[in-house]
Amino acid sequence: MTWICPLDLDALPQCPSVIEKVLVNKGDPQLIVRQRAEAIIKIDDKSGEIALVAPLDYEKRPRFEILAVPIDGGDGVQVTIDVEDVNDHTPTFSEDRIKLEISEFARIGAAYPLPRAEDADGANYTVQKYRIAQGNVNNVFKVVNGELYADLVVNGQLDREYRDKYELIVEAIDGGKPAKIGRLLVHIFILDANDNAPIFTQPRYSITVPANLTIGSQLLTLKATDADVDSNGRVGYRFQKTRFDTLALFALTPNGILSTAGHLLPGVVHDLVVVAYDGGTPSLETTAIVTVTVQGTSLTAPAIDIIWLTETAMAHILENITLGTIVARLSLNDEQKSSVVSLSGCPSLCLRQSQSPSVYLLLACGLFDRETSPEYHLKFSLRRGSELVLDHPVLLTIGDINDNSPSWPHSNMHITLNRSISESDQTTVLTASDPDEGINGRVRYSILDTDFIAIDPDTGRLSPLKELDCSLGSEVRFKVRATDGGVPSLYSDLQVIADLVDGYGRPPQFEKSLYEVQIAEDSEIGTCLLKVLLLMSLNGYRTCHTVFTLAVTAS
Repeated sequence: MTWICPLDLDALPQCPSVIEKVLVNKGDPQLIVRQRAEAIIKIDDKSGEIALVAPLDYEKRPRFEILAVPIDGGDGVQVTIDVEDVNDHTPTFSEDRIKLEISEFARIGAAYPLPRAEDADGANYTVQKYRIAQGNVNNVFKVVNGELYADLVVNGQLDREYRDKYELIVEAIDGGKPAKIGRLLVHIFILDANDNAPIFTQPRYSITVPANLTIGSQLLTLKATDADVDSNGRVGYRFQKTRFDTLALFALTPNGILSTAGHLLPGVVHDLVVVAYDGGTPSLETTAIVTVTVQGTSLTAPAIDIIWLTETAMAHILENITLGTIVARLSLNDEQKSSVVSLSGCPSLCLRQSQSPSVYLLLACGLFDRETSPEYHLKFSLRRGSELVLDHPVLLTIGDINDNSPSWPHSNMHITLNRSISESDQTTVLTASDPDEGINGRVRYSILDTDFIAIDPDTGRLSPLKELDCSLGSEVRFKVRATDGGVPSLYSDLQVIADLVDGYGRPPQFEKSLYEVQIAEDSEIGTCLLKVLLLMSLNGYRTCHTVFTLAVTAS
């Protein structure tokens, strides 16, 4: 005999309340009642009435079993009372607010686990789904619902310089009608990535100074800004490396203060290449030219006028310059028309005299490779007969083009990965190098031929994207592509063989929280009573090696 007793906490009956009557035989029953229960359900041993004497609570006890046996020896009655659940509990997160730190370089699809919301109600009224209710500017995040867990997933491109934090309200919704809702406040701080190079306030600085300056005299304060923050936006300054003695005459502090470090000769022009660099890893750099003209002329120093016919009007050319291109025009003043100009310091540049004896053209007559020689120290020498009357130094810088693909140390690599997505100690990092400069040499990584492995696009760190089921076998083969930032970009692929090993993932979960079985009392030994299954995880993966044990408790 089974009754279902509805539970309505808002309208509990006055105790005692009769909910049914046990009829054993005609007349007034005389019963012996055995029940394993607190003082909640009671059977009157004379009338057989089943009464509710205390409030019901489904979460504490969903079922009552009572045995009533007549005193006169008649058949006994087994009474089972099932309590119906109502939606009287609100989903509750283990904490009401959490903080997440996410890099602005986080790839779309990157997942971050959220705390699980608990609901004490039964299966029909427990948590059914999660959603983002507020704060999701431009929908850059989404919630992926699982059976037991929910993940916050990056759904759009993050940019710390555009927005550096988000405050999301994530709701857990149960199955009631109307549903009850639990809320979680998620503070998301976007971490800066070094995606901005320093920028000088001007690409070229020109100053004129007297020749009689004392050593240590301050000449100029350079200024470059970086939109990044902290170390990524901290700018320092240095000279570009050179073999010339020019830099021995000048000093540059990390704060950008340029001063004299030696005695300056009159009538000399110095071109200094200054590098502004940030504190990121890897550091990003930009350059500016500082032209220092020392006042005064010597009697034996005729003027050489150099006009650079480059895009920047400076001594700067790209490494893919076309052979025969005119780089600069040199002219002598009228007093030195009989002098001869020669060039040294760069075999790929040729000096040709024009139809005018006082005008020379500088042409590209050889190949350039910035990765081999990023700069050349040119020397224009003016001679009158056998007499050297002037050496004019010029620093020529070579601009980068994207002519190198990222390269891997090996064409194939053998690694080991943990099967479990919950493992946080994955340490496999794949690194490719690119000798190009700036954005042309910045390498980003992507995965080919598999949906199970993820790679950090900036660091090359590998991690399982899904739990790696044993059905995949003992290894996974895939390719990693390294792509540079040039336009058009260049890439190279690495073949990876990953050995899969077991680790500690989420604990196994049964598909049901309660199994009920009825068996005949004459069942033979060895009869199969029940088959239990583990619950699939979010990614459809069951634990590979699970041991089942039977724990017998007293009833």
